[in-house]
Amino acid sequence: MTNLSNMVIGLKPYAKRSIVATFGLGMSSGFPLTFVISLMGLWLSYSDVSKSDVGLFALITTFYTWKFLWSPAIDRMPLGIITRYFGQRRGWLFTIQALMAIALVAISRFDPATQLFEVAVIAAIIAFLSASQDIVIDAYRIEIIDDEEQGHSAAVYVYGYRTANFLAAIMVLAVAEYYGWSLAILTLPIMLIPGAVGAWIVGEPKAREATKYVEQESGAKQYSPIVARLREAVYLPFKEFTRRENWGLVLLFIFLFKAGDAVTAIMTAPLLTEMQFTPGDLLYANKTVGFITLMVGVGLGAILFKQIGTFKSLFLTGLLMMATNLVFAWLWLGEATLWRLAVTIGMENFATGLGTTVIIAYMASLCNANFTATQYALMSSLGNQARTLLGAPSGYVAEAIGWVEFFIYATLLALPGLILLVILWKKNVGMDTQTAINKSD
Repeated sequence: MTNLSNMVIGLKPYAKRSIVATFGLGMSSGFPLTFVISLMGLWLSYSDVSKSDVGLFALITTFYTWKFLWSPAIDRMPLGIITRYFGQRRGWLFTIQALMAIALVAISRFDPATQLFEVAVIAAIIAFLSASQDIVIDAYRIEIIDDEEQGHSAAVYVYGYRTANFLAAIMVLAVAEYYGWSLAILTLPIMLIPGAVGAWIVGEPKAREATKYVEQESGAKQYSPIVARLREAVYLPFKEFTRRENWGLVLLFIFLFKAGDAVTAIMTAPLLTEMQFTPGDLLYANKTVGFITLMVGVGLGAILFKQIGTFKSLFLTGLLMMATNLVFAWLWLGEATLWRLAVTIGMENFATGLGTTVIIAYMASLCNANFTATQYALMSSLGNQARTLLGAPSGYVAEAIGWVEFFIYATLLALPGLILLVILWKKNVGMDTQTAINKSD
């Protein structure tokens, strides 16, 4: 009975309305990146677009890597009547989602085989809107959750994110198999609804004023209202972060942590199409077996982060993500059978589920509540930099050295992040984030 009671108590936080809403927010946040990286790659590959061009499409993920540049505007700038009616966070969220739905409808009208430039332009717009939506959602979900429940929130967010990956892929691949890609893409705006509903039900988060830090930084100086707002939105979030000890090492680690995994993700679609797996094969292996193993990984990631600590969980998940890159080389060297595809995708998704949950919880723990949107956008942007910088030429690398060598290369890319993690571990950086924040204040 005691164990059962403890289990019930442990599950109690997941029943809170704010955490349930986080699941919906994760769904709305997850599917656009799935479209931009995974489904877009399949669409282009099945339209006979070359591997090198598919790799170049990774450049549109640049918006995810530089979103911190416009995050202060989304964090602080009002949208007139929209903000007055819905609030700062929800006003931006609903506006961005409406624009994204329009962009998805627009891109479905083009054929990559003959209109690749037009497809690239609209895909870039979708990526920009997706990155902007992430800014809002990341700030919103952190602000509606108490600090002690950020681990639960991270797990539920990733569950929602990956559920959207699964459902979006099922819809798109199933419809594409029988009715074509144009109609398939038109199903995607449905995935915006859960996040909008969750934000509508929970409401606008309570305002958090950066009083202590702003007052101490301002001192006796007097600023005009416009300059004061710019300082609070743009300058102070970065200054507060850079006053912490070893802040540069922390940002470098976030940049490097998923480098190998990100490069592999870009080239997965060309590999699978070259092995002549059909959309139906991918629907089974990538979006059923893979989904189950990923969800198991997400759940274990939350447990690991809470039970064994930050650095141990980061190191373990980093090792697993590095090792699973080699499974794709194993897949290429054997027959293109469904069970081998399922094993490959299952192992990769399990490791990704672990790593994603742990790194999200880690980055959320580093945010000062006064500057949530800007600081989280900075860290998540750095986490996406490797995907853009290393992913863009990945098609050329794969063509030049072959698939086996490419996945060995992707595996080696994970080593610098693990080495830096050990350095942070020895320095005991970030073990008491709140203390570090208070010192900077």
